[in-house]
Amino acid sequence: MLAKERQDEIFSIIQQKKAIKMSDIVKIFQVSHETARRDLEVLQEQGLIKRVYGGAVLLESAISSLGMVERSGMVDESSSLEREAIGREAAKLVKEGDTVLLSVGSTILQIAKHIRDIKHITVLTNSIFVLNELIDTDVRLFVLGGCVNSSEYDMEGHLPVEALKHFCVDVAFICAGGITKENGVSDYNCEVAQVNKAILSRARKTVLVAHAKKFGLDSFSVTCPLDSIHTIVSDSTLSKEYVQYLLEKGIELILADV
Repeated sequence: MLAKERQDEIFSIIQQKKAIKMSDIVKIFQVSHETARRDLEVLQEQGLIKRVYGGAVLLESAISSLGMVERSGMVDESSSLEREAIGREAAKLVKEGDTVLLSVGSTILQIAKHIRDIKHITVLTNSIFVLNELIDTDVRLFVLGGCVNSSEYDMEGHLPVEALKHFCVDVAFICAGGITKENGVSDYNCEVAQVNKAILSRARKTVLVAHAKKFGLDSFSVTCPLDSIHTIVSDSTLSKEYVQYLLEKGIELILADV
């Protein structure tokens, strides 16, 4: 087996189990401890894992780099509860008669689930999951077409960016792969970051939804500085450091109880 093939299989195991022991790598792949160590070093250099004593663990940023379909099979119960709670709180920002932009992401989908029954709203989205959630409701739906990404179940490329120039909405919601003080909001997927940037430019109120684990992480492609966000909806485990920082910047902060 080539080193690259072995490393891919090791990472596949870590994706499923969130961690791996060095001794398990040696046993499963019949390699030396030195070879196992080198494999983990390569994966760590790629930003996929973090080496710890006796093995390695999956980085949150590596989970963010996966497609939404892949991530859905890896999310543990606590993370699902966080997303549901955040989505429920974020949905309260949508009022009767609003025009709403919904980007892609599992937490965005939770928002869609909680606005189904709000009267006289219009939703624009590039998410196939959101479209499927709202298609059988009275919500007026506009789909931002483009090239379909089968891992994210969304429309990407220049077409949704161009289409957005024709709209202006009351409130827009985006997710993120990471949020830091230094680099603001970022996403692992460059296409998603570009569409999200365009989405934010077309809304009177911009809302970022992200669970607390995303803070302090940088993803590959910068979406926007934090100054571009009016409201952040996260969960009650968000660190005091970030709570204070966001409030000092004048960003409205809503924390869902989890």
